[in-house]
Amino acid sequence: MKKMRQIGLLFVFCAYVLVAHGQTIHSDFYANLNGDIWKYNLAQNSATQLTHSGYNGGPMLSPDGNKIAFLETSPTFLVRYKAGTAAQIAGTPPVDIWLYDDSSRTFTRVADQTGASPGGFLRSMPAWSPDSRQLAWLQVDPYFQPTDQASLQFYSLDTGLIASLAEDVNLGHQERDIRMPILRWGDGGIARLFQTTLYDSQTRFLFLEIIDPGSGSRTQYNLQLQADHSNLARDFMWASHQGRAVLLLGIRDYWEVLDPLDGSRVRLSDPPRLKSSRAAGSMEMAPLAITGASGETEFRWRAFSGGIAYDTGYRSSDVDLDGQPALSSDGRQMVWHNGDRISVWHTGMAADARPLASDSPAHRLFPMPEPMSVVWAPTQWITTGITLRDRSAPADCSLAPQLIPSRQTIVSPGLANRVRSAPGLYGAIIGRVQENEILDVLEGPVCSDGFNWYRVQNNRISGWSAEGIADEYWLLYHIDCPGSPPTRLAIGMTAVVTPGKANFIRDGVGASSADIVGRMVAGSAFLITGHPQCDADGMRWYPIQFGQIRGWTAAGSGGDYWIEPAVLQAAG
Repeated sequence: MKKMRQIGLLFVFCAYVLVAHGQTIHSDFYANLNGDIWKYNLAQNSATQLTHSGYNGGPMLSPDGNKIAFLETSPTFLVRYKAGTAAQIAGTPPVDIWLYDDSSRTFTRVADQTGASPGGFLRSMPAWSPDSRQLAWLQVDPYFQPTDQASLQFYSLDTGLIASLAEDVNLGHQERDIRMPILRWGDGGIARLFQTTLYDSQTRFLFLEIIDPGSGSRTQYNLQLQADHSNLARDFMWASHQGRAVLLLGIRDYWEVLDPLDGSRVRLSDPPRLKSSRAAGSMEMAPLAITGASGETEFRWRAFSGGIAYDTGYRSSDVDLDGQPALSSDGRQMVWHNGDRISVWHTGMAADARPLASDSPAHRLFPMPEPMSVVWAPTQWITTGITLRDRSAPADCSLAPQLIPSRQTIVSPGLANRVRSAPGLYGAIIGRVQENEILDVLEGPVCSDGFNWYRVQNNRISGWSAEGIADEYWLLYHIDCPGSPPTRLAIGMTAVVTPGKANFIRDGVGASSADIVGRMVAGSAFLITGHPQCDADGMRWYPIQFGQIRGWTAAGSGGDYWIEPAVLQAAG
């Protein structure tokens, strides 16, 4: 990396304007301009060019505000590319990952192309860990790996070493060009969006996946993408809601919150707000969606300070890395990328924000990595206009315990359960167990923080996990009946007969040894009254009540369910 050089820029505004309006100067911020990373200083009316290759993307600020990470198109690839001996085969060029430490003014190349094929490693923009001690990114070598799978890589700033946590991260549906997804690392884990198709169907599915950086366990949420893609999530980010981590989904002209505790989604009545994560009472920025005459959605950024709303004059086509403004550390000034210049605004300034002029016209060299971002000080998103159901601390252990030590449990469909080091929310999270994962129950229940906790283990993980909350079971009593599909029913649950043939009710367990006492057609609802049992043929049977009839009915055969929770049919 070449040494820094100092150049002067002609600013349209002067520093005394900020002082005259009572603004505290927190001057240094970073931006991508014409393919290089620049450091700007408002107080000194200057800019420092940090890189000189012309093929850089980023920067991304560490949560502690002391370092930036950025991408550089691989120099070795560029030599071959310009000579005509290499072609870009993907939407993301082969890149190296760099760190710049502001306190020591030093650069560190985190990841280069050592060991890659001639096409090079394709990498996503790295995501910072909340403690600023690690970077994570997705990586694929399209010559050696399937183009829809990537490895999840971690770099430790403490050791300087890279480790791979997973080699089979699904990149989703890829066209001719490979598009590396954005990663968001928050207190709830590493989140990403991906689209995929099933089998030969042309129907697209949109998933949000959260990866536990400690264990590598993954939780996926089907976002129920509509056929016309009208509910496609275009932006997503971690946010703080009443002190806990949730995910924001930007969907055209509205926002939803996804609660990672249970996957529930709530639509926001007001857009979320971006604020300084350090300064109390700082200015809050809100992206208000507006639809233009062409039908395209853009965002008008408003500032809220001291109970007053201001129009900043900033418009963006998205709220993602390219479109998100940057705030000063005191939360009273903002800057944003405006093509070939950086625009600045603060309360008291007119809505037609003052731009910082650049010394050259904007240009986009190919192949250059994204994004063209600007960063200033650590920020956080907060929710507005909603009240989420508090699932983290119920008043008491009112859910009737159903698990039995020395027996087995299975994780409910569509859920992932946290495993902790101790029976309570104070226990450290050591991993997650996924839907249909079977565990041995060793101990419990222990009532703590309103949950019934059980010590569970299998050949992958061991620790304490909560059984459920209110009327919802996350862990189900399980008995392995090889002739039937996995358990997904619990005592007290309402179940229905699946479409197709009717289900018989018998006075005991087993079709050959018990008499028929009733019959339920498809869609019939009934109550599960006890734990299941296996018959001599390996079929799972449940004790039930259907109207006035009490008896037993079979769960299904092979992988086919004959009965299922009523909520599954309601959701479908």
